Amino acid sequence: FLHSAYLSQLPDNNTNDYSVIVILGGPQSAYEHDIYPYLKWEKSFLAAQLTLNTPILGVCLGAHLLADVIGGCTHLGKYDYEVGYVQYELTSEGKCDPILSKVFEKQQNKPLFVMHHRDSFDLPSNATILAYTTNNYIAAFRFGSAYCVQFHPEASFTEFNEWIQQTRSDEPEIYGNINIDKILYQAQACEIQAEQSRQLFFDTWWNSIQQQQQQQ
Repeated sequence: FLHSAYLSQLPDNNTNDYSVIVILGGPQSAYEHDIYPYLKWEKSFLAAQLTLNTPILGVCLGAHLLADVIGGCTHLGKYDYEVGYVQYELTSEGKCDPILSKVFEKQQNKPLFVMHHRDSFDLPSNATILAYTTNNYIAAFRFGSAYCVQFHPEASFTEFNEWIQQTRSDEPEIYGNINIDKILYQAQACEIQAEQSRQLFFDTWWNSIQQQQQQQ
């Protein structure tokens, strides 16, 4: 099933029809309930699915919503936009994680996933932080059946470029002093390696889900 919350395509909170849920990103902020009232429903839905132990992958805004659901707090980040390819540092827990540890190992500790965000979040102590960016933003965490990443393992250069151009059109000054043209050039030049990183992430994540379900 594909549901677009902003179009009011909302399934029942407590349905157990889903074997896996992927909740993606968007230009909204997780705390903008007054502007985007469906965000409250999304959080309620995610809370119910966590209770049902449904495997969930949260990407960017999806990770922010899940952070709020489990008792964290999403907020405007301390820095300007974190955009393009950045470096990641695994935590001790991340180095043992069955997903990210394999991705990092096979990519010589330099996987390429684009970032495009300015919000960040704090987490409760019972969440497991797996990685940080060099700007000290949380890049990945897990909690119960949820696996959350700040980066975009689903986004090709084409999609990333579309986000940039749309953001430039909507808010021309939003990137400040960031050299966006340089970032786009670097992203395009690295697309082959980035595609390998994306494929590796999803293959590893999906294999992990299948193994968990076979053990149940």
